[in-house]
Amino acid sequence: MANNFQGYLFKAVATNTPFPNRYIEFKTWSSTPKQREEIKAYRDDNTRALTRVTASGKKSVFSFNVRQGLHLADKIALLKFFTDAETNAVERKIQLQYWNEESNDYDTGYFYRPNMPFKIIRIENNDIIYDTLKLEFIEY
Repeated sequence: MANNFQGYLFKAVATNTPFPNRYIEFKTWSSTPKQREEIKAYRDDNTRALTRVTASGKKSVFSFNVRQGLHLADKIALLKFFTDAETNAVERKIQLQYWNEESNDYDTGYFYRPNMPFKIIRIENNDIIYDTLKLEFIEY
């Protein structure tokens, strides 16, 4: 099987820009590609055979922590990555190409980026140093 990995976990489609790996705390990376959604499941009263009704659409979710010690300028650049590529700023909707661990290839989808809490470690002169930040992406 060919290795299609190109060195990034996801990139913004609108700007064709990979998300910088230097921001990712890799041990926190978690992805659930193409989740199946069960609409209903039931067992036949006589045979006890299981029947599952599953939605045809499959949605991916991934999340990770941004490394601790991010400086204010880095946080601004990180947020700009997303705002420059949003297709709907109010919904925080962004089209991403992401590494799909299930297919071992890249897939593309529209994702929602939930609110991100900002935690400050300290202030140094005119700079802010941030604690770990959590990012999550939920496919539409």
